[in-house]
Amino acid sequence: MRSLAMVLSLAALLAVGAPAPARGDEAGQPPAGAPAPPQAAPPGDAPAAAAAARWCAPELASLPGEACAFLPARAAPGPRVLVIFLHGVVQPDSGWQWAQQRGAARAGARHGVAVMMPRGRRGIGPKTMEDWWCWPTAAAAQAAHEDALLAGWDAARAELERRAGGRFERVLVFGFSNGAYYATSLAMRGRLPVDGYAAFAGGSGARYLERAGARTRLRVPVFVGWGGKDPAHRDQVALAKMLRRLKWPSRSLGKKRAGHAMIDDQVDKAFAFLSGKRGAVKEPGRGRGARPR
Repeated sequence: MRSLAMVLSLAALLAVGAPAPARGDEAGQPPAGAPAPPQAAPPGDAPAAAAAARWCAPELASLPGEACAFLPARAAPGPRVLVIFLHGVVQPDSGWQWAQQRGAARAGARHGVAVMMPRGRRGIGPKTMEDWWCWPTAAAAQAAHEDALLAGWDAARAELERRAGGRFERVLVFGFSNGAYYATSLAMRGRLPVDGYAAFAGGSGARYLERAGARTRLRVPVFVGWGGKDPAHRDQVALAKMLRRLKWPSRSLGKKRAGHAMIDDQVDKAFAFLSGKRGAVKEPGRGRGARPR
């Protein structure tokens, strides 16, 4: 449990970005009380700046459109699975995304699945992070960027399938922090023909999402994971409640002592639930550990 928790806890310190949509902010604000992120490499530090400017961690493959890829040494038996991992907000030229990518790759290796890690867009974040890499959680940003964004995912996936020697039979979307808010939006709008979603340390039960979900016919399963020490965890509690109200196929797992991170146990439960295996959270839609306050 510690490996992924440590990697993504570090990523949380570096790239927290959970909005508070119940209060009308769809742009990706970090939760109140979150630690201040470190600064990018100084301009004079050329080697560090050059390394930070590279989007993909050195050990990962690069795909069209600045997406990164991981292929497991040994794929799990059964259908070929691809996880599309959506990062939290990332300051340009900082290299923070590498911690998140490595956490996602470790999860892929443990479960024997491929992972594709696309990059968000700049210029769509909140005022304090306007030029950072974020996902289009606001309707205006979706109208301006989403079609091109998803077309880029399709191109990257096609190239990854070519390199992997075959198509992926199941596709899951995992989002962390700001990426989880966007994953929730995609799910509630039925925007992608995928097999399931998992939202970690992000996502909310905002009214605009509930209205969209009530109209959506494509209701693929959604897993929600959060930490009780995450200042924004009430958003995820509200998301789990919203999914239950909509009678949406869902499971959730709160960890009372966890912060703004995704941990191995949550990832394992997400894979179990989204693959239909036993071992997922037993009580539909109800997390264990963190409680609504």
